[in-house]
Amino acid sequence: MNRYLLSIMKGRQNSFTAQLIMYLLLPWSFLYGLGVVCHRNLCRLQGIYRAPKPVISIGNITVGGTGKTPLVIWLVKGLQNKGIKSIVLIRGYKPHASRMSDEVDMLNEQIPYVPVLAGADRSANIREAEKTLPADVYICDDAFQHWPLHRDLNLVTIDAGNPFGNGYLLPAGILREGLSALKRADVFMLTKTDGPRDIQNLIARLQRINPKALIMESRYKSSATVDAFDALSLPEDFLSGKRVAGFCAIGDPLSFELSLRNSGADVVKMFEFMDHHAYRAKDIRRMVQFCCTQNIWVLVTTHKDMVKLRSFKNLLAGIRLVYIPVQIEITKGADEFFQKVFSLCRR
Repeated sequence: MNRYLLSIMKGRQNSFTAQLIMYLLLPWSFLYGLGVVCHRNLCRLQGIYRAPKPVISIGNITVGGTGKTPLVIWLVKGLQNKGIKSIVLIRGYKPHASRMSDEVDMLNEQIPYVPVLAGADRSANIREAEKTLPADVYICDDAFQHWPLHRDLNLVTIDAGNPFGNGYLLPAGILREGLSALKRADVFMLTKTDGPRDIQNLIARLQRINPKALIMESRYKSSATVDAFDALSLPEDFLSGKRVAGFCAIGDPLSFELSLRNSGADVVKMFEFMDHHAYRAKDIRRMVQFCCTQNIWVLVTTHKDMVKLRSFKNLLAGIRLVYIPVQIEITKGADEFFQKVFSLCRR
C-alpha cells in the first residue's frame, strides 16, 4: 500500500482510484502548507543563528531519494583535497533507539576523518563543535527547510527523472514546499541525468523560477560489488548472469533496482522497505526463505542498508550478502561550484 501511495504522489498513477485518493488528500496538503509557513515565520521571530564559519546546505524540495548523502561525501572529499576542514551536520533518523542512523554510519565509513554530528538542532551542534572541533565550513545535510540556521549557500538536489512528482505538497504529493521556494537556492544539482530524461525542459523551468542559480548535472557511478561482511571487493562481473534477490530501504528503490539490472544480474525479486526502515530478524528470515525456495544464493543491497545488517550474519543460512557502493559523478558545473565554496571559505 505504501508503494502504491508513493507512486500516486510521484505522478506515476493515473487511474480513477489514484486520482480520487489524490484529491481526497489535497485538503491535508493545504493544511501542511499552512503549517510550513507558520513554522518558518515562527523561527524568524525567534531569531536565526548565524554560525562563525560558512554553512553549506545540501537539501531538496521533495521527499524521497535525490542523492544528498553521496553528494555530501563528494563535497567533503573535494574540500579535503584542497586542505579545507569541514564538519558534517545531519539530522540522523535513528532506525533503533540503541544505535546511530544509517546515514551517519555510512558517512563515518566513507569519510572517517571528518566529524559527523547528528541531531535535529544543527545550531546547538555547531555551538558545541566550536569548543573543540576546528572547521573552515559546516556542511548541513537535508537543511533547505531548517529555518533556525542561516545558510550561506543553499544547494538543492533534484531528481531529473521525477523532479516534482505530481506537483502537490505532502501528503497528496512529494513536495515539501511550493516551487517558489526554489528562489532561495544558490545551486541546483540535477541527479540521475544519465537516463531518458528531458533535461533541457527541466533546466528551462528552473531558470524561469531562479535565473541566478548555478545548475549542475550528475549521475551515479557504481563501484565493484563488495562482500557485506569481509569488505572484500568482488570481480567486476560478479553479478553478471547470476540469479539474485535485491532489497533496500531508501527513498528511491527504483534507481537501485535499475543499477542492479544494469550490472547484468538476473533480478528474480526486489524487496522494498520504507526509507530508514529498521531491519528485524523476521525481515531477514522472510528474504532468506524466499531465496532458499528459489535456489537464489546471493542477496544484494545498498551501502546505506548494509551498515544496519551486520548483526544478522548468522541468519543468512549460506546466502551471500553483497552491496553495491554508489558514488556521484559530477558531469557539469563542478568547477563553478567549488569557486563559490572557496570564495565563502576565504571570507
